[in-house]
Amino acid sequence: MGRLISIASGKGGTGKTTTTANLSIALGKMGHKVLAVDADLTMANLSLVMGLDKAEMTIHDVLAGRGDITQAVYQTAYENVYLIPGAVDWEHVIQADPRGLPKVIKPLKSNFDFVLIDCPAGLQMDAMNAMISGDEVILVTNPEISCITDTMKVGVVLKKAGLTILGFILNRYGRSKNDIPPEVAEEVMEVPLLVVVPEDPKVREATLEGVPVVEYAPDSKGAKAFIELAKVVAGQWER
Repeated sequence: MGRLISIASGKGGTGKTTTTANLSIALGKMGHKVLAVDADLTMANLSLVMGLDKAEMTIHDVLAGRGDITQAVYQTAYENVYLIPGAVDWEHVIQADPRGLPKVIKPLKSNFDFVLIDCPAGLQMDAMNAMISGDEVILVTNPEISCITDTMKVGVVLKKAGLTILGFILNRYGRSKNDIPPEVAEEVMEVPLLVVVPEDPKVREATLEGVPVVEYAPDSKGAKAFIELAKVVAGQWER
């Protein structure tokens, strides 16, 4: 039986999609069978980051009752990595019922070692239904106090909902001299710091190319941080 891990945050733009894509590929390179799920129903873009241009069936179609979840699983160009994409047009968005996410996602762990769920930010209904589709959570935050406190609140709510908080990622550290230091962020978050992902132009370059940085520039600082995250997550499983 595999693991269901929600990738969550208190604010948009922290790097959840980037984390989902890179962690998926890094785990795949380690030999794990991985499924990435785009559960951000209003701002779906995981397929763009992972290089899947067209999909006949999406998670939106499944939630609208037009197909089975297994029909929306696509093999990516990356070893051992599969993807359930989301639709990008508004018509699909308004037809998809986010309340169905836990029901369609949870059974997927019987076919994969890891199912990584790219969730919307915040605590609205669509975000909560995506996040509670997992059993465990990785929180993603930037080194800004408002972002850290908002993400901490999400962690508190999800812990009360019965999910296991694996820890958090401090993403894009080093952009500013005013960045909150990792040790201070960990004190505020009150959950383990899994990895610090430094500010790295290679990450942005990779995103623009539609190739996650662990594949685009595996020796870059950003890629090495995501590879380290994969080792930490996989190590938690093996212990």
